[in-house]
Amino acid sequence: MATLYIAFDSVLKFQGDAIVNAANTGCLGGGGIDRMVNDLGDDEIWKARQALPALDSHGYKRCETGDANITIAGNLPCSKVIHAVGPRFGYMNHEENLLKLEETYKSAMERAQENGLTSVGFCIISAGIFRGNCPLDTVIKTALESIAKYAYAGLQTVVFCGYTPEERHVITHLAEGIRAACTA
Repeated sequence: MATLYIAFDSVLKFQGDAIVNAANTGCLGGGGIDRMVNDLGDDEIWKARQALPALDSHGYKRCETGDANITIAGNLPCSKVIHAVGPRFGYMNHEENLLKLEETYKSAMERAQENGLTSVGFCIISAGIFRGNCPLDTVIKTALESIAKYAYAGLQTVVFCGYTPEERHVITHLAEGIRAACTA
């Protein structure tokens, strides 16, 4: 049975088997955490991301929304990076996007399981510019429920990282609600 830890820090400091990166469909790098993955991972991770097979004739798309790819981590303190593409809220209705977000976490867990990983650190997927007008607490609840739902035999540790002050606040509020429900 896996143990879930909450960390109020950057997933980029995670020293386990793999981190999950919030990527875009190009899987080469974008803004936010994805840019930092490339910057800190250096040339090795950039080359590994470029080597991912293209899914379109333009050579841009390397991962569908809701799916994930895995590469080496380069200079990051973990061994692998799982590049997971969450939905862009606002392009579909919230219900469809939440199902796609769950699918994204499932895909990340499948890549971890396929590679025999025992420890995984997650950033919050679709919590930044992809979140649109979806409430952050809804995104985080979906993330945590999905991680629990798709945990697999052999997974020992999951670290869920809240980095921004807003993420930290929402996670703390959700934890307090769970604690109150457990003691009631």
